[in-house]
Formats: sequence, structure tokens, C-alpha cells
Amino acid sequence: MGTKRVGLARIEALMENLKREIVGFNVEMTANSVTTITAAGALARNSINLINDTDAAAYTLPAASTCSRGDIIIVKYIAAVADGEVHKYGTAGEFFASHSTVFADSNAANGGVMTLVTAPDGTDDDFLNLTGATNGGIGIGSELRFHFDGSQWAVNGTLKRQGTGAVAVTAAFAET
Repeated sequence: MGTKRVGLARIEALMENLKREIVGFNVEMTANSVTTITAAGALARNSINLINDTDAAAYTLPAASTCSRGDIIIVKYIAAVADGEVHKYGTAGEFFASHSTVFADSNAANGGVMTLVTAPDGTDDDFLNLTGATNGGIGIGSELRFHFDGSQWAVNGTLKRQGTGAVAVTAAFAET
């Protein structure tokens, strides 16, 4: 049996790939920017966005053609969405990966147990719609983590109640 040698260039390439994957998991420590959002607009790759917008708004994600595997966008709510107002996340024609999930606090009667609210079908859902409710959600502390898997954006989120929590949190993946 012969020996297998790995060149320095190959080791460096493997280390760089590993570093890139680790950075994707530690984006809060290495984010390009932290921005407080007060109106609808485009979200940047590898950023943390503090949502202080209570009105209806649409937030676009970067086009898949401009993204790399491991890109991430973090959204944290620092204000509650107003009753009946909708926050839309997505880009027309760019569908969410089927492994996306959004969980929410159940209503107050259930003691705040987390339940699955919505998941996309993976074929034609290009927007995530979050609807505010006075005694439901989307409340302060809600968080969405968008990550690019190499071909599609996926989102994993946890939505918090606001007010008494008597109304179910409303979130749904939808077509344009």
C-alpha cells in the first residue's frame, strides 16, 4: 500500500471551506451590518435586522443568483406588528426551501407551548406573511433566521405573542 499525501493547497482550501461554514453559524458575531429597520425594503446578506416597523411592509430577500451557500439574514422584532398589518418576506419567483419552519407561542389557554404554525410546500411559496394581532402576534422578541442552502432561501422562525395572547399567531407561506 502506498501513502496518501495531501498537499498544503488542499489543506488550506478545506480549512477555508470549514471557516466559511462556521461563520454562517456565528453570523451574530461576524455580521457585515446591524440595522434598525423602520420601513419596507431590501434585506442584505449576512446582516442582523432589528425590526422597529409596526405598519404593513414588504421585505425582499437577495436574489438566489447573488447568494452563496451559508449566507444568512437574521430578523429580530423590537416592536410589535400593529393589529391587522402584514409583514411580507421573500422575493417574487424565488421559492422557500421545503425545510423551512415557523413556530409560535400557542394561545394563553395552552400555557405558551410552541407549535408549528406554517411550512412551505417547496414548489411555489415565495413569501412568508406575518399578520399582527393586538392579543396575538407578531410580538417583541419574535425572530426569523433566513439561510441560503446553495439553491434556495430557507427560514426558521420563532414568533412571540403580544398582549393577552388570546388570539393565535398568524403566519403563512404564500404565493406571490
